[in-house]
Amino acid sequence: MKQIRRSIYLEKLHSYIQAPAITVVTGPRRAGKSVLLRQLAEELISSEQVVFIDKESFDFESINTGKDLISHVDTHSSGKERRYVIVDEIQQIAGWERATASLNGDNYSRVIISGSNASLLSGDLATLIAGRYLTLSVFPLSLPEFGELHQLLHNGYPLDRSELFHLYLRFGGLPGLLHTDLSTDVVTQMQKDIVNTIAVRDIISRYNIRDIHLFESVMSFALENIGNLLSAKKIAAFLKKERRSLSVDSVLNYLRYMQDAFLLYEVPRFDIKGKKLMEINHKYYLGDIGIRSGFIGYREHDIAGILENLVFLELKRRNYAVTIGNIAGQEIDFIAEKDNLRSYIQVSYILDSPATIERELSPLRNVDDNYSKTLLTMDSIQPRDFQGIRHRSLLDFLMGEEL
Repeated sequence: MKQIRRSIYLEKLHSYIQAPAITVVTGPRRAGKSVLLRQLAEELISSEQVVFIDKESFDFESINTGKDLISHVDTHSSGKERRYVIVDEIQQIAGWERATASLNGDNYSRVIISGSNASLLSGDLATLIAGRYLTLSVFPLSLPEFGELHQLLHNGYPLDRSELFHLYLRFGGLPGLLHTDLSTDVVTQMQKDIVNTIAVRDIISRYNIRDIHLFESVMSFALENIGNLLSAKKIAAFLKKERRSLSVDSVLNYLRYMQDAFLLYEVPRFDIKGKKLMEINHKYYLGDIGIRSGFIGYREHDIAGILENLVFLELKRRNYAVTIGNIAGQEIDFIAEKDNLRSYIQVSYILDSPATIERELSPLRNVDDNYSKTLLTMDSIQPRDFQGIRHRSLLDFLMGEEL
């Protein structure tokens, strides 16, 4: 199967595995972690011992416990030479934490593991290898990667940016969708199947949720409200109006389960004047916008929230810490921080009226520090900057332009 080389991740992996630490690769299901690990194995195998185990494959069904894992590694490698042990979806192996720590404790093994649950590093593993692991978060395809894979798989010629972007809006960044004929029926069914896998396998079964319909109601509400301020209390109140009963604590649990499965990312609000995180009414963004299409369908009139979601994911790909800004009751879509620098970012579809311009710029004008302020929009022609607030193309940013 044809795949692009996601250089940014592979280069980080090659750097990480030189350290005497476990490399942990996490991210949403179907985001490309398995392909990434296979590519790493292929690049190492010409000069190194490599033991590759894919727990999604029937070939490795017999590896069910930590002891099985160590036995397999010892059988398929020489014990006193450098070896790279790569295990995909390792959470399916009972007792993998102790086995992984044991392998990492010798002088010749380098261990690389992946999982589709954010709690992979909680509990026993965190205790056993505290301070001895490196994490790599893998996200769905960026817009340039999406274009590169599309060109590789479909006719060999690039789409223009507008065509490419509209496909990206509809499909999201899960690579497997591009390995189809791109028909609406096929893509929609795949998106539904992916959502079902995450919901049923990664959440409902894992946490033994009994009222599936109630969980799906919470999930639907969260997906419909990407980019809006959201609280467990608000969701519980909505359900009560629908004559469904669920405690605030249960709603919080369901939201946490969705975050653990990388279905959602929670983004807290930051009080800019008070210089502190706010405790309620956070925002939630999807691990991939195509997941939303698979559950509630693609809704073009929700474009504002979808664009915010795309910008959020791109900021995370670039290793920014992201919060929502709050200043005097006004909202700034994102505060992005990295390397002791900060950027304030507003996201808007188009500046179609003076009122829209004023609404978007007003919160940024109220910030009196000297960090950069940027307004990202889809306007085809970018007007001049606004009194120190930069106006930039959202599409250029998604294609790789720096803030």
